[in-house]
Amino acid sequence: MFSPLAFPTGIILYDLLTSVPSASQLGLAPLELHREPLLVVGVVDGKAMSVSNGNESLKSPSLHRFEGQMVGLTAEESEQLSSYHDELRHTYPKALVHQIFLFDFSSLDMRLPDWLIAVPSLENSKTTTMKTIMCDLTSLFLAEMTSYAKSLQALSSLDSPRPVTTERLPNGHLSMQAASSDDVSRVSKRSPAAQEASPTLSADEIEDSSQQVSPPASVTTAALDRPSSRGSRTISPANGFRTPPVTFDEIDRRPSSPPSNDRVRSLSRDAVSVQGFGPGSYGERVRNKGKGRIGIAMGSLYLLAGRWPDAVRELVEGATIARANRDHLWHAKALDHILVCLIMSAWIGMDFEVPQICYNVAEKSNTSKFPKHTGSTSLPDPPSLKTPNAANRLVSLKNLTNLLPELVNNILDLYVRSASFTVEQLPDIAFSESTIRFAKLLTVVQLSYGVFDDRGLQHVVLGGKLNPPRRDIPEQMSPFLSKSDIAAVAFRAFPNASSEAQMLLVDRVTVLAGLGSVLSELGFHRKKAFVLRELLSYLLPALVQSRKDGAAEMGVHPAASLISADTIARNTGLEGVVGQENSEQGLQGFLALICKPYGVAGSMILRSIDDSIIQNNRLQQTPEQPAKSLDDLNKDVALSVINQATSRAFGANYLKIDILRSCISVCEALPDLGGVVRFSADLLRTAGSGIAPGPDSGNGSPALPVEDQIRLVNNITRTSSIADQLGFGKIEAEYWDNFLVRDIEALGPAPPTAPTPRSKNELEVARSIETQKEKSPFIFSSFTKKQPVTSTKLLLLADEEVEFIVTLQNLYEFDIEVEWLTLEHSGVPLDFSTQGMVVGPYRTQTMQLFGTPKSPGSLKITGCIAKIKGCKQQRFPVFSAPWAYKPDKKIKRSGLNALMKKARPVSVASDVAKGKLGHTSVDPASSSISLKVISHQPNIIVKQNSFAQSAVMLLEGEKRIHTITLQNLSEGLPIDLLLVSFSDSTTAIYQSSLNGKDLSAAELYEVELSAMHRQPLRWRREKHSEEPFIPPSGEITLEIEVLGQPGLSYGNVQVDYGYIGVPKSEIEDVFYTRQVNVPITVTVNASVELARNDFLPFTSDFAWANQQHKQPSATGSENSPQHHRQRTTSRTAKKAEKCFQSLLSRLGCGSQGDDHCLFLLDLHNSWPSPLSITIQVRDNVTTDLSPSDPWKRAYSVHEVLQPGRTSRLVLLLPRISISNPFAPIPSLNPSTKRQYVVGASKQSPATELESRETFWYREEILKMIRGTWEEDSSNRRGEIDFRSIRLSPRMVDAVRLEDIAISMTVTPNPDEDDEDFTDSGTSSIHPVRQLTRNKFTIPTSRFLTLKILIQSRLPQPIHPLLRLQPSLANHPPNDALDLGRKFAWHGLLQQALPLLAPGEVREVELGFCVLCKGDFEIGACVEETRVWKPPTTRAAGGEGEGEQQGKGSGRRVRANTADDDDLGRGEGLGASEARRTWHARESCLLRAVDWEEEMDSS
Repeated sequence: MFSPLAFPTGIILYDLLTSVPSASQLGLAPLELHREPLLVVGVVDGKAMSVSNGNESLKSPSLHRFEGQMVGLTAEESEQLSSYHDELRHTYPKALVHQIFLFDFSSLDMRLPDWLIAVPSLENSKTTTMKTIMCDLTSLFLAEMTSYAKSLQALSSLDSPRPVTTERLPNGHLSMQAASSDDVSRVSKRSPAAQEASPTLSADEIEDSSQQVSPPASVTTAALDRPSSRGSRTISPANGFRTPPVTFDEIDRRPSSPPSNDRVRSLSRDAVSVQGFGPGSYGERVRNKGKGRIGIAMGSLYLLAGRWPDAVRELVEGATIARANRDHLWHAKALDHILVCLIMSAWIGMDFEVPQICYNVAEKSNTSKFPKHTGSTSLPDPPSLKTPNAANRLVSLKNLTNLLPELVNNILDLYVRSASFTVEQLPDIAFSESTIRFAKLLTVVQLSYGVFDDRGLQHVVLGGKLNPPRRDIPEQMSPFLSKSDIAAVAFRAFPNASSEAQMLLVDRVTVLAGLGSVLSELGFHRKKAFVLRELLSYLLPALVQSRKDGAAEMGVHPAASLISADTIARNTGLEGVVGQENSEQGLQGFLALICKPYGVAGSMILRSIDDSIIQNNRLQQTPEQPAKSLDDLNKDVALSVINQATSRAFGANYLKIDILRSCISVCEALPDLGGVVRFSADLLRTAGSGIAPGPDSGNGSPALPVEDQIRLVNNITRTSSIADQLGFGKIEAEYWDNFLVRDIEALGPAPPTAPTPRSKNELEVARSIETQKEKSPFIFSSFTKKQPVTSTKLLLLADEEVEFIVTLQNLYEFDIEVEWLTLEHSGVPLDFSTQGMVVGPYRTQTMQLFGTPKSPGSLKITGCIAKIKGCKQQRFPVFSAPWAYKPDKKIKRSGLNALMKKARPVSVASDVAKGKLGHTSVDPASSSISLKVISHQPNIIVKQNSFAQSAVMLLEGEKRIHTITLQNLSEGLPIDLLLVSFSDSTTAIYQSSLNGKDLSAAELYEVELSAMHRQPLRWRREKHSEEPFIPPSGEITLEIEVLGQPGLSYGNVQVDYGYIGVPKSEIEDVFYTRQVNVPITVTVNASVELARNDFLPFTSDFAWANQQHKQPSATGSENSPQHHRQRTTSRTAKKAEKCFQSLLSRLGCGSQGDDHCLFLLDLHNSWPSPLSITIQVRDNVTTDLSPSDPWKRAYSVHEVLQPGRTSRLVLLLPRISISNPFAPIPSLNPSTKRQYVVGASKQSPATELESRETFWYREEILKMIRGTWEEDSSNRRGEIDFRSIRLSPRMVDAVRLEDIAISMTVTPNPDEDDEDFTDSGTSSIHPVRQLTRNKFTIPTSRFLTLKILIQSRLPQPIHPLLRLQPSLANHPPNDALDLGRKFAWHGLLQQALPLLAPGEVREVELGFCVLCKGDFEIGACVEETRVWKPPTTRAAGGEGEGEQQGKGSGRRVRANTADDDDLGRGEGLGASEARRTWHARESCLLRAVDWEEEMDSS
């Protein structure tokens, strides 16, 4: 009947149990036949059997039930196996198969009875051995199921299960006798004829009685009595009936308890009959209902046998009959089994069709007539399973998925309707389990985004972890049911108050656990926590009662039962619960799941156990995993602090305390000593503040009364000591405050004598700074930086005792007993002593520890290792900074998402941030102490100081020498390293000015130049090649030059010294130095100050006149302006006049240029004594420099300034020409010399160009002058600072030489005959006389030549256009240009000239003739016709124009590119973006006279 050949692809899935199901589970048969154990397998260890000789055959009297002999076992062992088999048959009489597996039995060739199967050892087994054994067992099971099915078919009807109301055992289970009697009561022996004999029932009673259908009396067991081929169905002579019974009549004949009241009432209804005959009669309805129930039972058997097509056929037929007869309970169960068959078919890959019975079709209104079911002709065609087809299978799965919510709802409604409209009521355990099963099925589909795929089928059938596919589909857009709808379906299984009397404790716990599992998969963790807490509320009273009963059996008080935990555990079978190994993954992990959604701040071990349950048990450490570093351990502690703080901020505090107290009570009732200790510590941790308070922090007391805190800590210590006494090992808690150690301080040597580590690079930088003539303040030297003591690495000396101060914190209201505490260190050996103490309630307390380093090297103090009474030995990092948790102000998540959200992966610190909770506060940072142990170092003192009381008074610009004598106090070590560095008050002023963002480029350059070239303190060394050396007990004298500057109030001479022992070039590692500081107090008074300055233009006629004296011209020197110049000077100014006259006489001679300007200086004497000043001026910086003395050819001006007086000095300075006056202002700081730096100046381009031009002309002026002052009475002397000179655009115009210089001279025409100008009595006289540089006297009506000299001082070529403009002098503009019949010229007044190269002098001639007497003026200008652009390509390696541009400007050109050239010319600021025009500085003045009249008058 159940042959596998009919459906070869079928599969039987075994649910292996190690205990008997509860009575409520067994009472669900025959509605759910899988509830009963149908196959019982005994397991025997074959290695324990003694093997006899092969020649000896032993027979046991108990082996007469099978033919043959059992060879290889002794008679005693054979009797034991037979007794064991009989015991199985007697204990489980309703099982179909009773079999014994003899594992690891060596004699496999012996003949064994049918109920005994020998399983070979692992070495002798093949890959198919166990599969073959299970196939044989399955074959036997299917054969026995055939007889069982035929016995069911012989029945007329089956009763529905009813709630269990019999007595219960202490553990909540029914006895097997009660279960058997309950089964008997479910099958009555009344016939339909007997039921029809009672006509007094009402319609409701008829409806009620229709559910109590009995099989016909004519069905006997003799027809079904057939011998079995296997020994498991033989009749035992002990009881005299078939075991197990094949019919319910045989069950009814077994001894049972007296019938209950319900059975008596059922028997009283046997006299009831219904009038009427035919298809619609009551009897026909009862028969149809019974037939439908038998068909559904047969379908369930086919389902168990793996023949799902036959099961679907039988179930569809039975469901159709049940629906027609309103048998709601069996109708729902048939639909339930049909759904299972479809899922199993889809799981094996078969194509299927959803039966029409599964669709919720509204019943017709006329239900009084029922069809006569005479065979398959009255039923729809049953669905058939076809060959696998991928496309059809996907369509079928989609149809099933779409139908699933409606089908589940229909089944549950039918279950509810069966209890509402009939006397039959499905037991609460069956309804709850079915609801949970349906909810899990819906959950699998929902987690797969509405797709019932192979992954979901595998999970539904075989269980395991569900890994749904990852899709970015929002839940609200999923076509399937939402999680909330599925949760609502699952909560229909929640046991209500009325079901407490009907549902056993075990069943209630099972239902709540299943409901929590569904809610967990849906992600409703808070609902799951509510369900599990309800489970705990049911479980806790039973555990407490069990504890009381166990204590009563032992004769002790329940409160003292914890002491006898070992004995109680053995008596109650809880040996594994008391131990800690099993409870971590069992009870404590379960309690952790309950506590986590409430936000309980659990210990690190408990959280790890919780995470291991979710993340495949990551707690298991393998030997291959490397040990964590100290930094990783500190990060783990910081992460634990953040997680605990976030958990404290989540949820209600009273709920956390309540659930933790419940957990403690459960652990005490079992008893679980590890759980008692752990959850007591968790309660202290959760109720604590979890902060590291500072001086201004708020209250950090726990949220528990003082009595509860003391009770919890006493409970921890007492439980830990009891566990140790009972031999359970160390059961200790994790300390509840990670901020125990707040600070560790090492008291090393005093700061003046503390050594400082240095590197070779620092030494090289310091030595390079010392060898420079002018020290750059922008080159950083670590020797000049004063390190604070708290930030430097503390250095210790070997074999010298060091004192450590440890600060401990206790925020609870009870004393903490520290059994011992020691320092956690790494590096050199450190001898220290452990020490214990008692930290008082709510305070910080210090502890002194002493240690001695034994050898030079590195030493790092990372924390403390402490043992608190009742707690584990634990490592505590140092959290010195105050810390308190600050939740995120932006609410981005709510509910449990705010607690269980995962942090994004980052950075480093984020490498440890797995599972890190979100917060806005800074993570608690652990600190450590890094120490260095070094050998002995020398020591020096300041023996002598030349400044009395280290104070000196200076004038501005004055220099003074300060001598310092140092003595080496070490007798055995010399000093071979001596570095001198300085710091003063001006450094802070310069630094603040450099940090300012509002300084212009010129002001920034001034600040940088002052900081570099005018340093107040400088070490004067005579020989830089000799390194300073101080022998043991020797001395050395240092000469320090002090310069008086404004703002200098104090200075410090810092001397770093040490003993290296090797040459400086061979230093490889870090060396150590000590310091000695010599402070100097400086008072700087004002001396000579520059009050104001001015630049005025000066005529070049003096230079021209001096040149005429050396080279007399034909015009004679008597007409020179010097002969006509009259001087009226007073007698007091004769000396100055004489000096000025000597200065004027030098103009135009030698290398002196022709163009000069006047430089006016107003100097003020602020010192109360007269000061003699000397000002030196040199004409040309580039040509007058002498290698030995750059100021050799400079002229000097001397003056004596009286106290408080201001004197003006007049100086002549040559005018200056700069090839690139718009070049960017440089920066002396190397860090600012970058390319493509955006300027911070907000000046306009025109202002920026003006600032640049002023800067470069001022720099050239400062190169040409210098000044000194001297006080004759005290021999004080110093330099005058001219950096305060400021230039205006007018002054720049007076100093600047034109880029294009235009000069004009008039000469006679060489083609003219000179006879007209020659007299017989006189020498030849030129008709043209030059009066000054630009003024000429010319004759009229004579052809003359005008020579125009054009000189280019530009750095690049130009395309010039010369424009000449003759006009009448001293006339209005309109009349001045009227030159008709007055002035004639030969050529063009406007003419384009060839390309004018840089530095080229071009001469242009123009012939003209003056036609009348008068004064004329000729103006000239040169205009740039087009902007010259350099060629795009230049010869490689050649000197380009960009390099020529850099010459003369005194600055380096960075790159020979067009962009750099444009930037240097200021084109980016508009300096050379348009065509330029240059005008002649002086016009050519012509006085035309009649030559004949002039000759006559002369």
